[in-house]
Amino acid sequence: MNIKTPLLATIALALVAATPAAAQVNHNLPMPGDPAYAVPAGKVEHSVTVTKVSGSKAVPSHARHELWMTRKRARAVTTNVETGKVTFEMVITPSETRTYSAQTRHVTVQKTRHASIPYNSWLFEAAVQKAYVEQGITKVTGQTTVSGKRALIVESVPGRWTSDRSDAKTVAIVDATSYALYARTSTLPGGEFTQTETTEVQEFLSPSPRVSFAMAKHQGAKVRRISR
Repeated sequence: MNIKTPLLATIALALVAATPAAAQVNHNLPMPGDPAYAVPAGKVEHSVTVTKVSGSKAVPSHARHELWMTRKRARAVTTNVETGKVTFEMVITPSETRTYSAQTRHVTVQKTRHASIPYNSWLFEAAVQKAYVEQGITKVTGQTTVSGKRALIVESVPGRWTSDRSDAKTVAIVDATSYALYARTSTLPGGEFTQTETTEVQEFLSPSPRVSFAMAKHQGAKVRRISR
């Protein structure tokens, strides 16, 4: 499935994202690491999410996050949308983790025996969104269309949804059938904070030479090697 999301005007609703916070309200949510939501064997999960943060009490940012992931490998690249420059890259294999930071100009290499992938699959995210609705943590407030497919607009329910601020609000757009997350917006009142996440691509690929889990070259970056 390849999802293009042209609904920025509709989607620019509101949210303070908080899967962990909401999980404090109800412990029957899907758990990270559940094999039921793992990337299918022989497939590569590929996703692109654009996140924009603004507000009088926010540190403004506009970033593109691209992720390739299997059950044992992952590569994540974050790019500043305004400048087009890579600000972060992480490559995880069963034997090592490599991390690049544009801020420090370092590539950090850590050998591991069983590397842990710190990213959830979009199948897991969809299962969480479905559980939120079924358990009353969010409620359906409307419908829309994404790439010709019916989608639900869901909103956090005060008292059921918990975040650091009681006046925070979350609105998401999910597929009406699969509950795949198309977009999510977070806000605090008074224009203090707004974070909008928009899913531009969500698909499964077959392994091929075009799907690389090798870190790109970062000219001038120093390599640091650390032990476990």
